Amino acid sequence: MASIRKRPRKDGGVTHVVLWRENGGQPSESFDDPQQAEAFKLLVQANGGRAPEGWIKGHGFVDPSAAAVAADAPIFFRDWAARVINSRTGVESRTRADYLRDAEAWLYPTFGDANVRENDDISTEAVRLWLVRMESATYAKGKDAKGDPKFRRVSPKTVRNIHGLLSSILQAAVDHDPQIRTRNPCVGVTLPRVDDEIEDEQTFLTPDEVSLLVSCFERRTDQLAATIAYGTAVRYGELTALQPQDVVRLGARRAVRVQRAWKRRGDDGTYFMGAPKSKRSRRTLTITPTVGRALDELSRGKGKRDLLLVDDSGNRLHYSSFGDRWARAVAKANRLGLDKSPTPHDLRHSAVAALIAAGTPLPAIQRRLGHESIQTTVDTYGHLLPDIDDAMLAAVEATLSGIGTPQLRLMIS
Repeated sequence: MASIRKRPRKDGGVTHVVLWRENGGQPSESFDDPQQAEAFKLLVQANGGRAPEGWIKGHGFVDPSAAAVAADAPIFFRDWAARVINSRTGVESRTRADYLRDAEAWLYPTFGDANVRENDDISTEAVRLWLVRMESATYAKGKDAKGDPKFRRVSPKTVRNIHGLLSSILQAAVDHDPQIRTRNPCVGVTLPRVDDEIEDEQTFLTPDEVSLLVSCFERRTDQLAATIAYGTAVRYGELTALQPQDVVRLGARRAVRVQRAWKRRGDDGTYFMGAPKSKRSRRTLTITPTVGRALDELSRGKGKRDLLLVDDSGNRLHYSSFGDRWARAVAKANRLGLDKSPTPHDLRHSAVAALIAAGTPLPAIQRRLGHESIQTTVDTYGHLLPDIDDAMLAAVEATLSGIGTPQLRLMIS
């Protein structure tokens, strides 16, 4: 845990020193402003007790040596992109590592050696040609029955996301003082439509299929884990971070608090316990009696801060370990008639499908899922909504046939 100490200065002021433990030592960073010190302390804690990536001691997230480039010297895109990504604030180390990975895979092959200073080196036409190639690009994901890699086309959503990364990198050059380039060639370029996707990678299970799959697990703890995952629609990192103290009562009802999740560091890939994905992801979910009993069974004999789901050594239940047992359960369910190949995350999708089928409004689903924006909920699950349900159809017919209110009848007469 990081802490703040106040140290008086000779001029009568106060220096606020943030201290934390890292690699056997005790690094520190000093601030004149107490609010800046508090913000940096939170960054250290959110990064698992480490200084945030890209932080330069005494200077912050901007490396002063990088600004000392001669005005006429070329700035290669790969160097500029790394600088922009590493100095980006408000993102977790894992997200920063994902940005660097995407830049390496999708941006550097085309733009890596281009001079960011020269508008013609990275022009609007170059961005358009890059988008054309991206729309037909493929990547390996998983293996087929013979053990050979399976290739998938890059989805329109992914193309848009990587274009957004490219745009932000170039916009940083436009906004830099002094200005490095005069325009962002990504602005105004037509992007692929997200709804052009033919293959829906989400797999939705019916309640009966969920029940069948749960019954196919060999271990009781895995059955309970799947039950809780479906009953709460939490993410895997949130599910495996649950503790007995998170099961609470809200009056006569029971609930589970989602207040932490497993995170992965971008530098060494190790995991640490941190805050959920976003502010709205910190939420309290009411639960059904079946989910409550599953949580109670996992809580037996454990302290209030123990993990409910652990591996054979009592440590965090790694996704790969659970995934192997999940694959065996799916294979058994396939032999018993299931014709789908869901992933553990599809329990979350399937839970939403059940809520939508029951008529649950999307804003309520958004809150339960912990989505920061309702647009995310609409984009992900909007296609499951019927075009018009019986209640709306009845309301329209009542109005048009004169059964509605006098005011409405007057307006249409």
